[in-house]
Amino acid sequence: MGKYTAWKMKAAICDDTVEDAEFMEKHIKEYFMKKSIPYECNVYQSSKALWYEIEDGQAFDLLFLDIEMQELNGFELAAKIQETAPDILIIFVSAYESYVYKSFEFRPFRFIPKQQMESMITQALEAVFREIVSRTSEGYIAENQQGIEKIPFRKIVYIWREGKYLYIEKTDATRCKVRSSLKKISEKLPEDEFVWVDRGYLCNLYHVKQIKDNQMVLSTGQQLYIGERRLAQLKHQIMEYWQAGTMNGE
Repeated sequence: MGKYTAWKMKAAICDDTVEDAEFMEKHIKEYFMKKSIPYECNVYQSSKALWYEIEDGQAFDLLFLDIEMQELNGFELAAKIQETAPDILIIFVSAYESYVYKSFEFRPFRFIPKQQMESMITQALEAVFREIVSRTSEGYIAENQQGIEKIPFRKIVYIWREGKYLYIEKTDATRCKVRSSLKKISEKLPEDEFVWVDRGYLCNLYHVKQIKDNQMVLSTGQQLYIGERRLAQLKHQIMEYWQAGTMNGE
């Protein structure tokens, strides 16, 4: 990779075990320096301290969260962060690999067992960098009477149809109206991320938090109804997506 100066990676580590936090900080800093990527890496021993900073508007691209912590555990902290800043990439780290399946509920970018931190941190950081670059370079170009807008794919939560128009619901709680069909727009979206919920909806798997009964619960708090005929297939697609994104480097 070349040298990047227009953008700075903002990362944070939250782990109440000092030795583990220092270990992660050392390897993260070595990676950014080796790749000549401008960065800022903050370390927190208190999960509440990190949460207060985010709540006050502190921006981060990436968080490494231990799961077993005092005050707020990693899962509780992730749930709060996703309500406030859903675009932050979260990597869970834990000495207990049994947490990996529970972690799917919180849509982490990765899960790293502490026993494998040294070998997996570099893989995770490579994937994080590619993810952030893709967020800024890839998107859907929407055209309507108001003009043209490029919407990054990860900013699209879901798309729904009403008559001849489609409404693109975005992470910032705004929507874009375009005249098109769901079939046409689906051909311009990443097929491994966008799925049909039913004939009138396309949803971004990245923003799926859980399936509860016949409802798909999204990171924005919205819920989409799933028909019985689509339910089993969607559960399978979501599980595959979560597992692929959580366990392996890209």
